[in-house]
Amino acid sequence: MLRSCTFWRLFGTFGLLPLLSVGLLVFVVVSQVDGYDQGRNVDNVRQRALLTRDALRGRTDDAAALQEEVKQLAADGGARITLIAADGRVRADSEQDPAVMENHADRPEVIQAREQGVGVATHHSQTLRQPMLYVAVRADDLGPEVAFVRAALPMNRVEEQISRLHHIIWTAAACAGLVTVALAFWVARRTVRPLTELTEAARLIAEGAYGHKVYASGPDEIAVLARTFNHMSVRLAKQFAQLEEDRQQLRAILSGMVEGVIALGADERILFVNERAARLLEFQAQAAVGRRLWEVVRVRPLQEVARRALANPEPRQEELRWNSPALRSLTVHAARLASAGGAVLVLHDTTNLRRLERVRQDFVANVSHELKTPLSVIKACVETLLDGAAEDPQHRDRFLERIGDQSDRLYALILDLLSLTRIESGEEAFELRAVPLGPAVAGCLERHRERAETKKQQLTAEPPPGGDGLAAHVDEEALEQILDNLVENAIKYTPEGSRIVVRWRAEGGQVRLEVEDNGQGIPEADLPRIFERFYRVDKARSREMGGTGLGLAIVKHLTQAMKGGVRATSRVGTGTTFIVSLPQATAEPEPEAP
Repeated sequence: MLRSCTFWRLFGTFGLLPLLSVGLLVFVVVSQVDGYDQGRNVDNVRQRALLTRDALRGRTDDAAALQEEVKQLAADGGARITLIAADGRVRADSEQDPAVMENHADRPEVIQAREQGVGVATHHSQTLRQPMLYVAVRADDLGPEVAFVRAALPMNRVEEQISRLHHIIWTAAACAGLVTVALAFWVARRTVRPLTELTEAARLIAEGAYGHKVYASGPDEIAVLARTFNHMSVRLAKQFAQLEEDRQQLRAILSGMVEGVIALGADERILFVNERAARLLEFQAQAAVGRRLWEVVRVRPLQEVARRALANPEPRQEELRWNSPALRSLTVHAARLASAGGAVLVLHDTTNLRRLERVRQDFVANVSHELKTPLSVIKACVETLLDGAAEDPQHRDRFLERIGDQSDRLYALILDLLSLTRIESGEEAFELRAVPLGPAVAGCLERHRERAETKKQQLTAEPPPGGDGLAAHVDEEALEQILDNLVENAIKYTPEGSRIVVRWRAEGGQVRLEVEDNGQGIPEADLPRIFERFYRVDKARSREMGGTGLGLAIVKHLTQAMKGGVRATSRVGTGTTFIVSLPQATAEPEPEAP
């Protein structure tokens, strides 16, 4: 409050002006008192002189008696009495021997009394050596020896009286001034305090403390202003609370959207970005707000779309593709914000959609190719037989054998496609139970041993130490299909004389099943795609060896359907290992004996 300009203005107005008025009044009063006191003292001394003149009538003949009479009169009246002759000689004096006193004819009061009857003067007394107030009156009726009676009063007595009056006046003035200052301080403080509180409350509201109130009572305008301010503060608090709630709801909605949202200002600075957009464009959402789009997003096509949206009021939609590091695809809906002069970009990730489209296209192309090859062979054989080869038993049997082989190939392809379709759609019914891995692996190796021996390959099973009873919680037929596909794939792509090992063990509540070969291996760039349908690392060699190209895709979907997974590790020239993880079966309690 003491730093308030209004306080000092009011305090100066209510305090300084009354002080000036009191000071002026004191000055006038002191002047009047000084004049009045001076006149009163002169009248008092003149009365002493007149009383002395009246008392000395008929007593001026004897000088000694006159001197004694003067001293007595001076002692009674409290003033110095001097009797002066017409020529200025001192006839009697209450303070000094007249014989040693100098002539008083040139005294101002004597000269004035001679001319006017009464003379008044103030000057230094040579006899008493101090300033005196002198009043001389002409005494024509006292005889020829006394012409003037003079009374005198020491000025220190006069000044003491005046000083006492001054002290009383200035004390009263000081008290009045203090009361005035205190009253001015109280009035200014009472007036400024609610204004200061209002100012502080306005500052707090400007800093975000909505709802802050000022308490002021009374019927005056400041109290009315305080009540109006409180009403405004409550309204602001409610409105900002509603705005914040709406803002949080909007932020929650935008943050939970599948699409990415970026709001830009007219200068391309990011006003808002949700987490989805930050993940799609690979930057930090909080650090991006306030920065320009090109500072945080290095996708040049997106920057160009934003610039066109800021320049053109018409909404637009574009699809962007770039490598970062994998191929990414985004559909961008851009619209200009007419009110703010900015733009909003809505990003939809179409990477998976485009990938699925490519997979579908590849699938259709691969299925068409896989169906076309055996059908072409069958058609050619049939046409040859119709052209006359049916009459030749030697050629007829060969063509019929080829027709049978290609029919089996088509049948196997169709069965794999149907099986894969059922697994993906969830229509495949699995009977999950505890299946021991030892017997399942042994049965698989026995089924493929003849073919492996034909290629002089060695099939080996490596059970875990002391884990012959390890079991997986799976469907038995599905487990056999997984093992058959992996072992068959290893036999097919492993050269003669190689070694194929199947091992299994428990690991973290799951069963880890590995099929390892020491064949030619798979390039690292092809590993992420080997579980796709019809994907072949070496297409020409794969078709020569037969197969539908769906085996690994079936393995992946079967393991996933049974809450497991599959992956592959490989080094070119060293071999490949397929690793299948399946749920481990828990030990079932033995039934109690009856």
